[in-house]
Amino acid sequence: MVKRNTYLSVDLIGNISSFNPKRIAQHVVADNSMNDLVKLCFDKDQIISSRATWILRHCFELDKKMVIPYFDKLIDNLKHEYLHNGVIRNTLRLFQKHAVPQKKESQMLDMCYGYVKDSGQAIAVRAFAMTVIYNISLPYPELLLELKSVLNHINYPEESAGIKSRIKNTLNQIEKLSIKNHKLLS
Repeated sequence: MVKRNTYLSVDLIGNISSFNPKRIAQHVVADNSMNDLVKLCFDKDQIISSRATWILRHCFELDKKMVIPYFDKLIDNLKHEYLHNGVIRNTLRLFQKHAVPQKKESQMLDMCYGYVKDSGQAIAVRAFAMTVIYNISLPYPELLLELKSVLNHINYPEESAGIKSRIKNTLNQIEKLSIKNHKLLS
């Protein structure tokens, strides 16, 4: 059983209307209780794990260095079935803004492609996964071509406005890079 700080246990389990992840994140950073929070990210209770990863995202915005040591564990956690989409969403959101550890890039690519292709996934999960794939693929032109191919084969008319927008923006970014690289090679 994870020992829970008083403010973590009350705020994680309490009513969502009183839940304030930014405030809790400030306490976690100030008290240097990141280890306790990360343990809660892996809690079997989906509400607790979802809210804990939400707080963790805010901790990352306050002090990236406190969260980076947990990146491998957070990525490995995505392998588990039946994760609350909030856990997936908040974890992927971290990696939109920070590089995935190189040793975890292949694993993250596989998982993110699964999220992108799964039309049953939440819109934010799929959109964040596209960005993570794009970021990992930047140094590898062949991976950008693969991403472009996958995005071109998604059933575009059936998608939500958010997914359509992310596909369009990602394809535009790939095209701009392609033009830029072509000019550099010419």
